[in-house]
Amino acid sequence: MPGFLAALLLGVTATVFAQETVSDPVAVMDLTWEIGSWTDIWQIKAFESAVVDSDVGYYIYLPPGYSSGHKRYPVMYWLHGAYGRPYSATPVVRRLDAAIRAGKAPEVIVVSCLDPTGLGMWTNSKDGRLPLETLIIEELIPHIDATYRTIGERQGRGIEGFSMGGYGSAYLGIKYNHLFSSVSILAGALHTPETFRDRRRAIFDNVFSGDTDYARARSPWTVVAERADAIRGKLSMRVFVGADDGLLDWNRNYHVLLEQHAIEHEWGVVPDSPHDLETLMRNWQGDFFAYYRRVFAAAPD
Repeated sequence: MPGFLAALLLGVTATVFAQETVSDPVAVMDLTWEIGSWTDIWQIKAFESAVVDSDVGYYIYLPPGYSSGHKRYPVMYWLHGAYGRPYSATPVVRRLDAAIRAGKAPEVIVVSCLDPTGLGMWTNSKDGRLPLETLIIEELIPHIDATYRTIGERQGRGIEGFSMGGYGSAYLGIKYNHLFSSVSILAGALHTPETFRDRRRAIFDNVFSGDTDYARARSPWTVVAERADAIRGKLSMRVFVGADDGLLDWNRNYHVLLEQHAIEHEWGVVPDSPHDLETLMRNWQGDFFAYYRRVFAAAPD
């Protein structure tokens, strides 16, 4: 892989690249699935994907007790926001690690997924070039369960994401509720097909090929209506957003939609918080990981 492409997958450089090429479908879809090395509390791993015929990278956090014993652990799959990378989950994982060590959070594995474009909305692009949904559901989850000591069943598996990742966690978590027992939406970029068309034309064209029906079929708004009976009382959900976040109204409207379908969920507005995950976590009122304790309480030991 050319060195400059490897560099583009790291931090701010990747963000600049995505922003500069967002209107160029050829450049934005020039996919590079590898992830450069990054130490810290993460391990950087990869699996061999038949879908894209490449090694696909991911970040994984293993709780402090993982290296000893034979215990199996629940897994939270984490989806980053637009222009993000797997490392974007660090504000959550740093706090999770500290809370586990203090005995205030359950021991949980976190797998942070990769969208190499930073703009894929965590579904399959209509043209087949970006099969993110298939990668996660059919390849990554089986790989994680086969490679690590996970609780490889629904009660031991959750999905969470910020911004675009909130869109993805809602869509994938509800659609595949036979795989996930919980969905956590943090400041979700909860677009409709119309807002994609009118406000995010590059995503509308690159991911959905300008097809409103294709976008609607892959919308969190649609899957709630389609699967309301399947998830009611069976899927734990929460929707939280910052009080100063430009996406507040979308998240509030999604909360209302869940209420209309009688789907129980946690709803909250975090004070003094714009659209920034670190600020959202810093200003969170109450115990962020109480949700983790609750949703994984029924997971087999």
